[in-house]
Amino acid sequence: MRLCLLLLAASCVEKQEPVSGKKTDPAFVDAHLHNPVPPNLERVDSSLGGVVTYLGSTYDVQQLPPGSTVHMHHFWRVDKPIKGEWRVFAQVRGAANTADFMALPPTDMESWHPVSAWKPGQIIDDPQDFTLRPDWKSQTATLELGLLAVGQHGIGDRMQASGTRVVDRAIQAKTFAIDLAHAPPPPDTTYVRRAAGPITIDGAATELGWTGTTFSSDFVQAEGCGESQGKAQAKLAWDDQNLYVFVSVTDPDIVADYTKHDESLWKQDDIEMFIDADMNKRTYVELQVNPNNATFDSYFSDRSHPGPDWDSHMVTAVQKKVNHQPQGDVVTGWDAEIAIPWDDVKGRDTAPYTLPPVVGSRMRLNVVRVDQRHGDKEQAWASSWNRIQCTDWHALDRMLTAVFADQNGSIIPAAK
Repeated sequence: MRLCLLLLAASCVEKQEPVSGKKTDPAFVDAHLHNPVPPNLERVDSSLGGVVTYLGSTYDVQQLPPGSTVHMHHFWRVDKPIKGEWRVFAQVRGAANTADFMALPPTDMESWHPVSAWKPGQIIDDPQDFTLRPDWKSQTATLELGLLAVGQHGIGDRMQASGTRVVDRAIQAKTFAIDLAHAPPPPDTTYVRRAAGPITIDGAATELGWTGTTFSSDFVQAEGCGESQGKAQAKLAWDDQNLYVFVSVTDPDIVADYTKHDESLWKQDDIEMFIDADMNKRTYVELQVNPNNATFDSYFSDRSHPGPDWDSHMVTAVQKKVNHQPQGDVVTGWDAEIAIPWDDVKGRDTAPYTLPPVVGSRMRLNVVRVDQRHGDKEQAWASSWNRIQCTDWHALDRMLTAVFADQNGSIIPAAK
């Protein structure tokens, strides 16, 4: 429970609630009271009130991106009997003058073997895992800890600490370097990784080029639409020639009668790409492919009217998913793989923006799956990567922001 305003975080800590839903494990406690200090311990040797020494910690990473988890072990040595009621506090701070802050909950060891049970001579191995906030902005994250009087919350209520790593009576156990280049994307944003090698459009997405790319979450149902059968996921990649799209659909009831280019594919099962390359929310392209590998393409010169006839040079391939059974094969879905040349990403636009993109470039796009059921040919349902409304599948204001990344997933251009 937070008892202090963020602006006052520098002078107070958060109240830590005990671990709930877990029974005390005496074997775990015993196993962490008799471990020798490991040789790879990063020594700190800060004294707390002359009764406890924080020896230092071990950890499994030196650098971490936001959203990742650190596995640490803290080592405390109890030197003398501890008078009064105390508890361990731990918090993570960003660089000075930033709002990055996390109060960490008690570890299992702190809950099952609290400070009130610490005895002289004990060396306490205190495992602690914490996950850095995905929205962390600082280039560093410093884990601070110490002992705090039970029921109190201020800096003056902390046990006096001494040593070279002490700030405001808190021991700075470890400062991690933060890899901001690999921070997870914010909401409504996706990072498009550069292909790690050539991509062959065969409907399988098994080439080296797809290495390191990840699928989206399951597409979400369009607001106001009925529930689609099965599910769909998509992933993206790019190189100097194309934007690549791979969509995997699970659907036991595929409806696809159209087989010719530019037929009304959207009335039955299909995949639709909407791309607003210059992000002006006015001109954009719409590209479609259905389970028969029939295609449709259109360029919109403004929000509501398609422009003159336009054909893209996209390359598509579709593979049906088949479950082989003794009584016969059963189709369970379909996969579509698409390569869109950069000239076709912008359609007929003449706006002066750079294509192919560079690391850090941005554009807006969305991927929509249309689902129809046999016996219900008057209605098709839609789901999408970024949520749309059933009345507007194009939904330029609801598109994802795609940020182009290098092969390692960094959206920060390399220094020249």
